[in-house]
Amino acid sequence: MIIGNLFQQAYTIVDSAIVGHYVGETALAAVGASYALTSIFICVAIGGGIGASVIISQHFGGHAYSRMKNSIRTAMLSFLLISLLLGGIGLCFSRQIMETLNTPADAMDIAVIYLNIYFYGLPFLFMYNILSSMFNALGESRIPLYLLIFSSVLNIFLDLFCIIVLKWGCMGAAIATIIAQAVSGILCFFYIKRKMQLLRLERENMIIQK
Repeated sequence: MIIGNLFQQAYTIVDSAIVGHYVGETALAAVGASYALTSIFICVAIGGGIGASVIISQHFGGHAYSRMKNSIRTAMLSFLLISLLLGGIGLCFSRQIMETLNTPADAMDIAVIYLNIYFYGLPFLFMYNILSSMFNALGESRIPLYLLIFSSVLNIFLDLFCIIVLKWGCMGAAIATIIAQAVSGILCFFYIKRKMQLLRLERENMIIQK
């Protein structure tokens, strides 16, 4: 879990390093100005996932798989709505937020574009972190870590492709981050869906044996 949280921060660190090297100081300042806000969203997503995992782990330990499945659905739906709400507010007030954070004037427009794209991808950020916590509750903490490492490496290649090849600048770094987070979130979703099917079969076999 600790390693996973470190890799969560790696997204912005990689964006900053590649943007600073290939785009310039102004773009680097824009990414840096957004870092404080994006870190808050990451913490909210991680904290929400940990809170939901407490209930899910209790149901899992008690073999109440039906309740556990309902809890997972409730957590997913709840945090989807929260991410949409936060993303909508962010899109409406992104410039005001950047002004409050004392973003340099020459980096303001770039920072707003970077942040707006990040807000569009907020549901994927929450999706991965909630599902990651679900795996931890089920005792499968390595799976989300492997997926996060994969998406972090994917983010590096996408950053280089969008910035160097497509010449999208800071916007390319934001798009690359969203795609990488979406891939990890979607893969996590299919893994947890498969896990639910295996648990259902396991329960049916226990009932038959009894």
